[in-house]
Amino acid sequence: MTVVDDRGANYALRPQGGSGRVGPSGEPVGPGSVRFWLDPVPRWEVGWLELRRQDGAATRLLRSARPAVHVSQLTPVAVSPAERELTDQALSLIEVQLTSTGELADDILSQRCSAALARVEEIQRSGELGAACELPEQLRQLCAVLTQHRPADRLPVSWSGMLGAARRADGPRHQLDIGAALPPIDGVGVLADSLISGSGSWRLYLRVTPSWWRHSEDNRRQARVSVYPQDDRGGTYLSILNGSTRHRDLEEPAHEEKVGHEVLALRFLPRLDPDARALTLTFRGVDEEIAIDLRFE
Repeated sequence: MTVVDDRGANYALRPQGGSGRVGPSGEPVGPGSVRFWLDPVPRWEVGWLELRRQDGAATRLLRSARPAVHVSQLTPVAVSPAERELTDQALSLIEVQLTSTGELADDILSQRCSAALARVEEIQRSGELGAACELPEQLRQLCAVLTQHRPADRLPVSWSGMLGAARRADGPRHQLDIGAALPPIDGVGVLADSLISGSGSWRLYLRVTPSWWRHSEDNRRQARVSVYPQDDRGGTYLSILNGSTRHRDLEEPAHEEKVGHEVLALRFLPRLDPDARALTLTFRGVDEEIAIDLRFE
């Protein structure tokens, strides 16, 4: 299969994974899905893409709908490093609950909760949190819900909402062109390209310059920017990296290092609330943050 656009440019299809059911002998059962990256990434001004088979059959992909988009001003990060760390700890625990099942999930949650609660004690002793901050107690309540199966009614609505929507498959079908270029966030340039919502989850596609990643002192790869979504019904979502590729800009010399941009797919859980009509995506670096408001009614 070949891919061309309305300007006559050709693209390569590169498989990036797939999903489907298999039978007892490993044979496919029912339809499956395969994800591809296009190389190079189509420019924003491209009007359509056409997939052509060797037998001459062709399918034309047109641009999807575009929501109303508003980009806020770049501002200092509104939460302290300690608050952000505890929030991220909570989201990582919720991610285990949403993506794992069985005894293995229980073991992981038990270990992660022990580590998270120990970190809560360290942060409280350090004085990094104000006395009025509710996050330590909320994180303790979350661990009780996840490991002792207590009711989630004392959790923040944003956390209990994610747990309550776990594994629901009633998400709306959206394919939205965003096309919002953000000012650099702590030196990272981001183009919010598109949003695709399916029944069980949704994805956000980004183009990033020069890189989404940095390496910590122990040489672990960490995201330089995080994305925190919230819809107009108060629902929040957690992100999981769903693939990334690096692309060299055509105008840059091939021998230069670290040129071009990265294309990322971020997968979000749970599914997008079918009653939501607006979504705010907050892109947060170490010191700066910016928000994109999307309205897709």
